[in-house]
Amino acid sequence: MSIDVGQGKFGRAHLAGWIPPVNEGDSKFDPMTTSASVLQDMLTAGKLTSVEILNEYYRQIMNYNGYLKAVYQLAPGAIDQAKALDSQRVSGRVLSPLHGIPILLKDNVGTDPSMGMDNTGGNLALVGSTTVRNAPIVDRLLEAGAIIMGKTTLSEMMYFKGTGIRCGWSALHGQSQNPYIRGGIDYTDGLGGHSSPGGSSSGSGIAVAAGFAPMAIGTETEGSLISPSTRQSLYTIKASLGSIPNEGIIPISQHLDIAGPMCTTVKDTADLLTVLVGDGRPDAPLGGYATAMKGEAGWKQLRVGTLDPAIFHSSEPLQTYIPEAVEQIRTATLRGYERIKDLALEYHQDVSLRPITDFEYEGTSAVVELMVEDFELDFDNYLSGTKNSQVASAKELVRWNRAHADLVLPTEYPNQEFLERSIIVDHSSDRRRKLMEHITTVGQTVQDALDKYDIDVIVGPADSSFSRYSAASGLPSCSLPLGYIDYNGRPIGLAAIARSEVTLITLQSAFEASFPPRIPPSAFLSGKE
Repeated sequence: MSIDVGQGKFGRAHLAGWIPPVNEGDSKFDPMTTSASVLQDMLTAGKLTSVEILNEYYRQIMNYNGYLKAVYQLAPGAIDQAKALDSQRVSGRVLSPLHGIPILLKDNVGTDPSMGMDNTGGNLALVGSTTVRNAPIVDRLLEAGAIIMGKTTLSEMMYFKGTGIRCGWSALHGQSQNPYIRGGIDYTDGLGGHSSPGGSSSGSGIAVAAGFAPMAIGTETEGSLISPSTRQSLYTIKASLGSIPNEGIIPISQHLDIAGPMCTTVKDTADLLTVLVGDGRPDAPLGGYATAMKGEAGWKQLRVGTLDPAIFHSSEPLQTYIPEAVEQIRTATLRGYERIKDLALEYHQDVSLRPITDFEYEGTSAVVELMVEDFELDFDNYLSGTKNSQVASAKELVRWNRAHADLVLPTEYPNQEFLERSIIVDHSSDRRRKLMEHITTVGQTVQDALDKYDIDVIVGPADSSFSRYSAASGLPSCSLPLGYIDYNGRPIGLAAIARSEVTLITLQSAFEASFPPRIPPSAFLSGKE
């Protein structure tokens, strides 16, 4: 089997399928720094059309995707969609703040055959496969007037293929690159180390940071929105579990999975979250989540607790210990805490949560074991709503991978341990219920801490096990871009958990207004093909 995604500056730029026109000429905006909300203002003022916006992003993709490998496919109908939305605008009809704004989808978010794109999860067995109908979140985006621009790369099977695989790699897409990192991936570093783009929503984060689109959709089971958003200096919200529909998205665990926004600004994050959540949630704010933005004044509504970075940090083998990098991350975290302490209504240092080891069940992570328990049934259910798939079940996927090991199980990443384990699960046993009870019990520590310390939000280092507490509790979490390390230029950040998305948007808005602005990447500009 041969999949040609090509490479080169003005060749295919590692794109499968349709190749966009490349129009040279003067830029009307900087795709690296212009947010969706600013583009919307320019559209409203008649300074731009959506077709012109698309062309600028196409140029950026064709210049740099060959190196970054962030985008897998582009939608052949996007230009026609942009023209139709431009016509609606001329006639006075604007559907939402996303009207005429391009957006990229992670390559596990299903689109119907009319979109002209696969839905693969980075797995060669699913090349050519589409969902019978759009995932509900795709229809919500279209109804809001967003332009579905294409699909981004990801860590294969949402980083649930097997152990020992580097973040940002898939058999289909290859290894993606963090646009901030000088020299690209360091293969002597850990699988999620200082040179990593993070995972599994790697391509979505890279694409937004590198100016391939103003916003993108990622998905998270445990950390897959927070991690790449932190590594690309972006804002994201992982909403409360169950608040955004999972249908039509390649799953790991329907209990843990959720899609979310990845953007350069809080306003864009809030506007995109509003569309993804839709109208059916009673606690969503009237007028959308952007109404929760209070700027720096928002600190006076927030009682904040922070986690000890000596306890919550990244560790080997995921990340090689680099003393100067680790010390700079620790120092930046503590300085961030001091700034929050000065600004917040109330502040509590060293909030205590149950230790990460409490998530272990029978000697291993209960959260990972739940994924193993859930994957087969949830994946098989997803496949029942697809067309043109080469496999019809998780068992067939495992067998297909074995039969094509030369392509999908290469020497450097030869295993599919999680997939193999998932197909031998005894679904009639009581183990899943026990795992759920254990996870829920330990996850309650977050709610207990919010109550004990009488705080609204818990903030901690993003490069840590903190995301597991959000997965276990079902509470929403978010990223907070903090700075950049001298070692190789990579971004670092904080993460936060609260009872509601409204609180997190208020926090992000206050943070954005009072901390140094994010800096767009530049290292990749010399790495283009």
